[in-house]
Amino acid sequence: MSLTLNEVKNFLRLDTSDDDTLLEIYISTAEEYVKSACGRQVDLDNPKAHTIMLMLVGDYYENRSPYGQAKYSQNVSTMLMQLQLETPQDTDDEVKE
Repeated sequence: MSLTLNEVKNFLRLDTSDDDTLLEIYISTAEEYVKSACGRQVDLDNPKAHTIMLMLVGDYYENRSPYGQAKYSQNVSTMLMQLQLETPQDTDDEVKE
């Protein structure tokens, strides 16, 4: 189960649908970011991956300015590093397929 729009809206405490399209883009971007950082074999249903994606979407949403901070929070960085170490890495053969 990947992130859902309702889950993200609850996390961000949003009641309106004004930014739903933007949030859907951020959800996809967060999923791809985690896959890229940890390898395609990462389990996006892993609670740690799930939390990282929620935090990334929150960061994307709250820092939309191009002049915002370039780094993610220490929590995201630490959890992402742990998830990278827990995830089997893709081999060259798997990437080509």
